[in-house]
Amino acid sequence: MKILLLIKDPLEAQGLKWLLTSQWNDVAVEITDQPNVLRTFQDAYLYIIDMDFISKEDVDLPAHALWLGISSDRTFQTVYQALTLKAEDVLFRPFPPERLLKQVQQIRFHWRNEKTDREQPLAQQQNSVSYEDLLIRDTIPQQPICMSLLAISDLEALDILVEKLKRYDFPAAFQVFPFSDHVLVIHRLSEMQPLHEAYRVFFSQWKGQSEALLTIYLYIADEEISYRAFYKKMRLFHERIFYDGYDILTQVEEDFQWKELDPFLSPIDQQKWIEMLEKQQLTNIREWLEYDFLTLEPPYPNPGMVRVRLTSILAQMRRYMMANSLQSSKLEQAYHALFNKTIQEPVMYHIIQSFITFSGELIRTSSDLYTSQDFDEKVRERILMNYWDSSWNLAACAEEMKIHKSTLSRKYAKEAGQSFRDTLLGIRIEQAQRLLKETDLTISEVAETSGFSHPAYFSKRFKEAVGRTPNEYRQS
Repeated sequence: MKILLLIKDPLEAQGLKWLLTSQWNDVAVEITDQPNVLRTFQDAYLYIIDMDFISKEDVDLPAHALWLGISSDRTFQTVYQALTLKAEDVLFRPFPPERLLKQVQQIRFHWRNEKTDREQPLAQQQNSVSYEDLLIRDTIPQQPICMSLLAISDLEALDILVEKLKRYDFPAAFQVFPFSDHVLVIHRLSEMQPLHEAYRVFFSQWKGQSEALLTIYLYIADEEISYRAFYKKMRLFHERIFYDGYDILTQVEEDFQWKELDPFLSPIDQQKWIEMLEKQQLTNIREWLEYDFLTLEPPYPNPGMVRVRLTSILAQMRRYMMANSLQSSKLEQAYHALFNKTIQEPVMYHIIQSFITFSGELIRTSSDLYTSQDFDEKVRERILMNYWDSSWNLAACAEEMKIHKSTLSRKYAKEAGQSFRDTLLGIRIEQAQRLLKETDLTISEVAETSGFSHPAYFSKRFKEAVGRTPNEYRQS
C-alpha cells in the first residue's frame, strides 16, 4: 500500500515514515513538502497531510482520496475543514504513535480486501467455504488451511466477537462462521507462525476490551480431510472447554478421543458418600470431589459421562436429605440449582465448587436440626451413620454420645418403643435388602457392607427378619 506524507517538518516526516514502514512490510511511504505533487502523485492509497497546507494553500486532493490530517491547531475550524474535505480523522500534536497506527491499520485492512477482490475474484469464489461444506458435504480443501474455534464465557458478547473477527487484519485470507455458542474461522494457510502471532495479539486485545473470557483453539490437519470432518474435530475441542475452562489460547498439535468412564458410583463409593454425609465430614467430601474430578488428565472422559457421575452423587445427597427430613424450601432451591448447574455449566471446575458449597450448606442444616432432635432421633441418626461397621455397638454409641450405655439403652427403649439392638439389626437388614435388589454384590459382600461380620450369621438373621434367604429374596 502506498502512502504519501505531505508534511512541512522533514524530521517529523522521516519519523512517521519509519514508524509506518517498520510496522508493515507491504507499506511504501513517499515524503514531500510540495502540495502541487498531489496533482501528479495519483497512485497513493492514503495521504497523510499537515493541516497547515489545507488552511493556507489550495490543496487539490485526488478524487475519492483517503486522507488523515495532522495539526497543532486544536480549534473547531481545523476539525470543520477536515470534515468538509472528508478526512478519515484528524490527529492533534502531540499524539501517541498507537493512534496513528490504529487508523492506518484499519485503512490497510480495507486496501487488502479491495486488492484481493480485484486480483482474485474468481479464485476467491471457487475457494469459498459454505455452511453446507462444514455440515453436509464432503468437500476437500484445495490448499492447506487452519481452523480456529473461539468460544466466550458470555454468549451475549458473541456478536461483538464476530464483528471484531471480521474486521481483524489476519495475515491470510479467511472466512468467519458464527454458530450459536462459538465462532469458527477458516484460514488459507501458508505458514503458521504469523497466524499464531496474530491470534496472540487478538487475544490480548480482547482481554483488554471485554469482561467475557475467551478461549481459542488453533488446529491444522496433516491429512487431507473434508471441511465437515475438520469441523467435527473442532467441535470436540469446544467440548474440551469443560476441562480447560476459558481464558486460554492454544495450538492443538494432535487429535484426541474421549476415554471410557463408568458414570455410576460403585457400591463402595455409595457407602463412602453415605458415611461422609452422616458423619458430616465436609473436608473428606471436598477431598473426594477434587481427587475424583479435578485430577483427571488426558485422555479425558466424555463430559456427558462426567455429568452423569455427578448426578449419581446428587442422588446420594437427595437420599440423605430425605432420610434426615432436610427438605426446607431454601435447601430444595439450592439442590435444584445445583442439579441445573450440573447439566448446563460449561466448565467442570465451577460445578465442583458448587458441589462443595452445597455440601457445606447441607451439613450445616443437618447440624442445626440435630441440636433440636429428641433423644431417640439422635441415637437413630448415630446408628444410620455407623451401621456398616460390624464392630460398632451400644457401647460405642454411648461413648460417642458421652452417656453410660445402660442409661442409653433404657432411655432409648422407653422413647423409641424398641431396643437399641433391635433397631441396629433392623437398619442393617434394610440396607442389605437394598443392596440385594440394587447391586450385583455377592452375599458375602452384602453382609460385610451391611455391618455383618460373618455371612452365615447374616443369612440366618436375614431369614428370621424377612422370611426368605438372601438368595431367595434377590430372585423374587
